[in-house]
Amino acid sequence: MSQNEHIITLIAKQLQGLATPQEAAELQQWLQSDVACQQEYNDMAVIWQKSGPLLADPAFPADKAWPKLDDKIAQLNPRPKMHFDTIISTLFSSGQRAIAAVLVLAIIGIGGYWWYRQAQWQTVTASTHNQTITLQDQSVVTLRKGSSIKYLKTFDKKERLVQLTGEAFFKVQHNDHQPFLVTTEHAEVKVMGTSFLVNSNPAADEVVVVTGKVYVTDKKAGNNQVILTKGQRAVLAQDQFVQEPVTDSNFIAWETGHLTFNNTPLPKVLQDLSHFYGMEVELSPGLKNTAGDIHVTVQFSNQPIEQALEEIRLITGLQTKKVADKIIFYRN
Repeated sequence: MSQNEHIITLIAKQLQGLATPQEAAELQQWLQSDVACQQEYNDMAVIWQKSGPLLADPAFPADKAWPKLDDKIAQLNPRPKMHFDTIISTLFSSGQRAIAAVLVLAIIGIGGYWWYRQAQWQTVTASTHNQTITLQDQSVVTLRKGSSIKYLKTFDKKERLVQLTGEAFFKVQHNDHQPFLVTTEHAEVKVMGTSFLVNSNPAADEVVVVTGKVYVTDKKAGNNQVILTKGQRAVLAQDQFVQEPVTDSNFIAWETGHLTFNNTPLPKVLQDLSHFYGMEVELSPGLKNTAGDIHVTVQFSNQPIEQALEEIRLITGLQTKKVADKIIFYRN
């Protein structure tokens, strides 16, 4: 049995309440593997729900439905013949087999459409350096190194859907009739046309708006939503949104190469350095209570981390040491 047939069988069992815990867990894993999977499952569930009247109707021409199934299968599925008879026999009573065959054919039609849609998805991963992608609507996405994006080669008429893992900056072409949606592990970001940053990691999602308006929704709770406008930032962590104004441009320094600090408290400086260089830069325990009183004014432009750390040491009079994979600032 192919993977396609196997998934269809799991769905059929789940809809009937016959799936074992192991089968239900496998189906759940498939549903979570791609945004489109849940939609396809929902479509199949609708077909199943509408099958009730057919199964209950003794006048349904079962004797005619079964022969038509073989012809439809041959037309729609040029691959090696599926074992429909075996699958259907295990799922339905003999009196319902022909009707079930028609329902399974409908499900297979949707399943086949899903596999076709899968072939239309394009995945881009910025493996070694930041990468800029121009989508078919002329929206531009700048992927940070180590991040990836998945999108349809041709967008749907109703929406422009992309899936993001990691961090990216979006400049979206305006279209009131075709929203642009960015989905991450935790959230969905909806815009009509604007520029914004999305940073997604297992712990939290961050969205920063440069121009326009953005709607950010918690995927676990659709009523948990914030609206952001120019110069606003929101972080979704542990099902809670924290919203605040953006006071500098360092959030996009990984794309511009420029870090600017103007009388900035040292803890914020080290936080931005950590994000920019991809290395943890922290304060020693003895400095954490007083470091907020230390302010830094300096600019960096694509400088190596060693040079940046040296300048911070000269400005603050502090020292650094490397502990495991971290850089620690301390006072002698």
